[in-house]
Amino acid sequence: MNSAQIITSLERERQLLEEFRSVSEQQLRLIGDDNIDGVENLLGRRADLMVELTAIESTLATWIAQIRHDPSVTPEMMHELRTLNDEIVELAKEVVAIDAETHWKLDLIRERTQAELKDIDTSVRALTQYGNTVEAQPRLDIDG
Repeated sequence: MNSAQIITSLERERQLLEEFRSVSEQQLRLIGDDNIDGVENLLGRRADLMVELTAIESTLATWIAQIRHDPSVTPEMMHELRTLNDEIVELAKEVVAIDAETHWKLDLIRERTQAELKDIDTSVRALTQYGNTVEAQPRLDIDG
C-alpha cells in the first residue's frame, strides 16, 4: 500500500459514485414518467455498483488508517487525499438526496395505486349489488 494506490482507489470510488448518481437520476426521471419497469432494470446496475463501492470502501478504510501514521506521506499528498474524500462525501450526499426524492415519489405512486384499487373494489361491489338487485326483480315475459 502506498499513497498513489490510495489516490487511485479514491478516484475509482469517486467514478463509481458519479455512475451511481447518474443511475439514481435516471431512476428518478423514470419514476416521474411512471416507468416502473425501467426503474427495475436499473436496480441491477445499482447493485453492481454498490458491490464494487463496498469493496473499495473497506480496502480504503484499512489503508487510510495505516497512512495516517506514515511519515513518508507529504502534507500535499494528505491534502489531495482529503480533497478526493470531500468530493466523495459530496457525491454520496447527492445520491442520498436523489434516493430520498425517489422514495417519496414511489410512496406517492403506491398511495395513488392503492386509491385506484380501492375505487375499483368499490365499483365491483356496486356492480355486484346492482346485479343482485336486477336478478331479484321479476322478469317480464315480452313474448307472452
